[in-house]
Amino acid sequence: MKKNFMITNITCDACIKLSSMALKKIPGVTSVEIEKSGNTLIESDREITEKEIQSALSEAEKTAVF
Repeated sequence: MKKNFMITNITCDACIKLSSMALKKIPGVTSVEIEKSGNTLIESDREITEKEIQSALSEAEKTAVF
């Protein structure tokens, strides 16, 4: 399954790395691609909820816009 969304306040490569690491911790996530613009694509083997994404990104002090 694929899910597209925008991560706000991506300002550097470190932001991308931290956000990516946080999203990869969600059970079932198999792939994460984040662009410098904040556009994000995650692939998973199950449906990932917006709440799970927001919770994971809170670790990296980021938020998602769906």
